[in-house]
Amino acid sequence: RSSHSNAYFYGFFKNKRIVLFDTLLEEYSVLNKDILEESGMEPRKDGEGDSEEIKAKVKNKKQGCKNEEVLAVLGHELGHWKLGHTVKNIIISQMNSFLCFFLFAVLIGRKELFAAFGFHTSQPTLIGLLIIFQFIFSPYNEVLSFCLTVLSRRFEFQADAFAKKLGKAKDLYSALIKLNKDNLGFPVSDWLFSMWHYSHPPLLERLQALENSKQ
Repeated sequence: RSSHSNAYFYGFFKNKRIVLFDTLLEEYSVLNKDILEESGMEPRKDGEGDSEEIKAKVKNKKQGCKNEEVLAVLGHELGHWKLGHTVKNIIISQMNSFLCFFLFAVLIGRKELFAAFGFHTSQPTLIGLLIIFQFIFSPYNEVLSFCLTVLSRRFEFQADAFAKKLGKAKDLYSALIKLNKDNLGFPVSDWLFSMWHYSHPPLLERLQALENSKQ
């Protein structure tokens, strides 16, 4: 239903899954099939017997990765599993939830907190909930969000390095370029903006990290 290509890992223990979108696979991409149907062609190896016009059309619009590139992406996702990134994220999330509820329990009884917002004679719990989580925790949430973004980017580099150790650096290099192209990504990003907002490193940074091994 979508031309978006992606792969991700989720779960832990017996519930682990690696998901590969069908659009990630060159042979199964809907877009590639549509091109063949429009041209009235049967799939052939390397466009054998096709006209130059059809070859150009397929080359410009072809989507998805070759088998070796898909294996490289799979190696990246296996890196997330091997390095325990999902479990680490769950632990951080649970610790954050515990801290938030602990601080809420401490702050909900502070009369001066309610008085600062005009509630001098009462302490409604719902109002306290809004004050604490919307105002008091706002700076904390911004800092936490930035730290989690930095951690997520670090995890992505580690997963790329894991795929590199498997000897898939060259294939992952080309796969990342194809995925960025297929998903209409823009490879150039301001480093400060991307550092604050992007959970995944920009394409050029990931390629640079893989480049030495690729060579």
